[in-house]
Amino acid sequence: MQNMTEELKKILERVVEKIALDGDKNIPEGFVVRLERPKQAEHGDWATNIAMQLSKPLEMKPRELAQKIIDQVPLGEIVEKADIAGPGFINFTLVSNWITEAVKNAISQGENYGRVNSGKGRRVQVEFVSANPTGPLHMGHGRGAAVGDIIASILDFAGWKVEREYYINDAGLQMELLGKSAQSRYFDAIGRGDEAPFPEDGYHGEYMIDIAKIFVDKYGDELANKPPEESVAFFSTETAKIVTEMIRKDLEEFGVTFDVWFSEQSLYDNNLVDPAMEELKNRDFAYEEKGALWFRSTLFGDDKDRVLIRTNGVPTYFTS
Repeated sequence: MQNMTEELKKILERVVEKIALDGDKNIPEGFVVRLERPKQAEHGDWATNIAMQLSKPLEMKPRELAQKIIDQVPLGEIVEKADIAGPGFINFTLVSNWITEAVKNAISQGENYGRVNSGKGRRVQVEFVSANPTGPLHMGHGRGAAVGDIIASILDFAGWKVEREYYINDAGLQMELLGKSAQSRYFDAIGRGDEAPFPEDGYHGEYMIDIAKIFVDKYGDELANKPPEESVAFFSTETAKIVTEMIRKDLEEFGVTFDVWFSEQSLYDNNLVDPAMEELKNRDFAYEEKGALWFRSTLFGDDKDRVLIRTNGVPTYFTS
């Protein structure tokens, strides 16, 4: 047997549909059967006000309609008794073995107990955590990981085809600072720190010292043979890879995995940003003003339009 509450709703839906059909009337569009717990235990297990809801469209007094509904609800398998209360409430007492049946149903369905198909296989993407690959995760990221994974699991349990995505923010100024920070710690590690001063807004965590040791173990002093300004990009890319792997391992130990790890930088490497900007302009969703490219976000409920490309030609964080 299915969930007994859902079964009772289905029984009531069939009953009111038959009453409407017999009276040549129509059930209002959007009508649903709702059950609620009675305030007093002696009034049964469930109560409904559908007789009062449908009295006008079915052109019957609420208590008269309630009696018609009760007369057509089968007793024995699910409902033990049904009574009218007040202006037209209907109270239902379920058969005494309904708890036993519910437990049996839960056991028989195992881990699928409660699963529904409201999503009907439609695709949905849940993007969460997505911390910048510039340092280890903190407690706030852990909370985001838990909440995001729970949301994805609920959607999957409700019949959606879920894709969990971690969006790697590996483009922009923070990556340059990351590279300069790792580079400086590397030069410190090989005893030549004065050649690559630590950036004022750099990443000061102890983990940067550990990352510098990784570079030293792998490359020795080879990376110091190029001028610092030429090796920054290498340090940025490789450090981001190391940090991303740290993040991945931490999340896996936390029990959270992703289907997709998408790199923001890949949008630029694959030349996808410029064509997207042109498409927005062609569709009049973007415009140029004062040397910058703006997105007409107010068309979609935003309080102001947003800059996509700055006056210096650099994309904003909003762009990608």
